[in-house]
Amino acid sequence: MSLHVIASNDTLLATLRRSLQQNALPVASAVLRTPGSHLLASLQCLNDAPPGSIVLLDSPVNLGSTANDDLVVLDDWLRHRPQLNVLLLSEDNSKALLTRAMRAGVREVLPLPPDPTELAQTLRRWSERAAAQALMSKATGATGTTSGTPSGATSGPATNPTAGPTSPTEATPSTAPNSPTRPGRLVAFMGCKGGNGTSFVAANMAHIMASEFDKKCAFIDLDLQCGDASFYLGSGANKHSLSDLTRQIDRLDEQLLASCLHPVTPRLNLLAAPHSLENAMAIHPQDIEKVLTLARNLHEHVVVDLPRNLNALTLKVLDMADVVYIVMQSQTPDVRDAQRLVNTLRALGLSDTKLRLLVNRCKPRGWVSLTELEKAVGLKVQHSIPSGPEWVDESLHTGQPLTEVNNHNAVVDALREATGALLETAPRKNRHWMQRWIGQNA
Repeated sequence: MSLHVIASNDTLLATLRRSLQQNALPVASAVLRTPGSHLLASLQCLNDAPPGSIVLLDSPVNLGSTANDDLVVLDDWLRHRPQLNVLLLSEDNSKALLTRAMRAGVREVLPLPPDPTELAQTLRRWSERAAAQALMSKATGATGTTSGTPSGATSGPATNPTAGPTSPTEATPSTAPNSPTRPGRLVAFMGCKGGNGTSFVAANMAHIMASEFDKKCAFIDLDLQCGDASFYLGSGANKHSLSDLTRQIDRLDEQLLASCLHPVTPRLNLLAAPHSLENAMAIHPQDIEKVLTLARNLHEHVVVDLPRNLNALTLKVLDMADVVYIVMQSQTPDVRDAQRLVNTLRALGLSDTKLRLLVNRCKPRGWVSLTELEKAVGLKVQHSIPSGPEWVDESLHTGQPLTEVNNHNAVVDALREATGALLETAPRKNRHWMQRWIGQNA
């Protein structure tokens, strides 16, 4: 572990060094920040710090706008060094500071003055993450990569002799042809409560968008710890995941992205969540920003499945998103959690024009009516998906999109209506089975 300390006064610097030494935490460097100086001047010596390094610094709140200026500097500095772990010491424990700090890429905000025991535990936790990240980097180097392409993946149209044969019928991700001339639309799905079907709704709307509305779409699973959205789009058959990209983030390009995308249909590509928690822990918000920016350049729409907890990663996606679907059920616990989530998102600066309320598993005689729900949450319900376990269960158990296993039911119709509204296009009307049979045999 490489630990670096930046303090704004001699007393704090001495206190931190003494505390770290008592807990057997070696300090690689300790810098005293000159009063009134720009934070960037103190960060210059860390420009070449190895990945996983921990930077512990304080931001005084008694110097006017210094704290805000520091976060602006950190935001810009960390964009080019996403593999560093910055921990901020501050007397300000307000929600506003925590939000700005997470958006700037700060890993954790600690109280000032620090509690020695808590500080030691925090640094050990981050050092363990840094060690795990270093092991993964070595493992990646051991398996080998070619031109920024994950081992075993093809690299463009040319044949790669080390990648193994490719089946003539195997689909390949569609990215380069017909790339949109302007960034694609970023649509995020976030559940107000676990288990309300957010991933299922997001995955199936992305599939309908590509297969029935002919939109070039990427579906990205950013529920890094519990991500299972890929199972809804092909039984989790993807070979690569998001972590294969972020481990080589400095070499990210269209070719590397294409090698990690799993082609679900000719116009729908899937980027799965990491297969292990260790890989997920090494992904940083700045990495996600680069991946999403490139994906938007290559697709008309990028659909993102987010976890329900707010952190630096989800805040980054919410800031970038054009539309944010808040998925809930018409149950009392969901209403309470949705109300809290909407208020928090508004406090973070997200406008109501970006937020769309979607009620899943909606029942005509639910515990909470849609009118009562809208009044409590403070948002109008844009879409409601009816409850239909008899139709949905087969899709869930087989790992196939709902339209592939049961194309004519109320759930699919509601998902089509919601997708059409998102695209501002009316869904195509499906012909009756007899009309389709006559047409095929005419």
